[in-house]
Amino acid sequence: MIGVYHAGELAVQKLAGEEFLAEQNSKSIRSVIFKGAMAFIQTQSMIIASTVGENGKVWISFLTGEPGFISAASETMVTIMSCPPASDPLIKNLLSNPEIGLLAIDFNRRIRMRINGKGEIDESGRLTVTTEQVYGNCPKYIQKRSLQPSGGFRRTQRHAQHSNKISSEQQEWIRLADTFFIGSASLEGKMDASHRGGHPGFVELLDESTLLFPDYFGNSMFNTLGNLYSNPNTGMLFIDFQAGHSLQLTGRSYIIWDKCQISLLPGAERLVRFEIDEVLYIENDTPIIWDFHEFSPANPSLVRHY
Repeated sequence: MIGVYHAGELAVQKLAGEEFLAEQNSKSIRSVIFKGAMAFIQTQSMIIASTVGENGKVWISFLTGEPGFISAASETMVTIMSCPPASDPLIKNLLSNPEIGLLAIDFNRRIRMRINGKGEIDESGRLTVTTEQVYGNCPKYIQKRSLQPSGGFRRTQRHAQHSNKISSEQQEWIRLADTFFIGSASLEGKMDASHRGGHPGFVELLDESTLLFPDYFGNSMFNTLGNLYSNPNTGMLFIDFQAGHSLQLTGRSYIIWDKCQISLLPGAERLVRFEIDEVLYIENDTPIIWDFHEFSPANPSLVRHY
């Protein structure tokens, strides 16, 4: 078990009383890309990436392209032919620290797969990732969407804005969000990218620089919470599924274990408080559009208990 989970993950598994499930699920973690995973990633049009800057801040980005822009060069190497928008910190971060966490997610089929390892950008702009951990996740909390090819696949930046708090428009965006992505890093610096979903309103705004969201039942591995337990630096990403705009936040997260607070949010097993340090909004020049089909049947109700 020591070789699969780090100390933060083991600590959260113990606090949650889910060591047995975590041990069982650890058997799915591999260091290579198995045949079915190779076929899956080569059909995808989007991939999420988590990286860390020289200052220790975690950022989470997304890359898009026509199916085939992600490929498996071998069972230990993934190549991605896509450049992020000019203001996105992904490339700059990788030049100083190769650690990267990837998440390939198919909203329409409700399939997701994590690939963690080391990334490198070559002269042509191609991102190559050498794998260290490869494993799938369950379909829970994934809202069903399909990407419309007529809208295009590539992201082209029209405008970018930096700030240290979220604007009123961005607060409304977050209030209506049913999906976000979270990037985290272990104390040893290993990166991870993960998905979170729920009914609109599952992410609460406490003020213009603080968010609160529930941690629902998952795979019991606690990869994200294990990282947050030992290293609070966190990135969050919200995608505008009607245009391809992105809202990237970096800050610090803290796990809330208080049962009284947790009981107020239906379905929550823990809460996470996220404090914003920096905000990056990137407006896309060419629309990338996902059609919404249905919410995940696993989403808990949002009727609060008082």
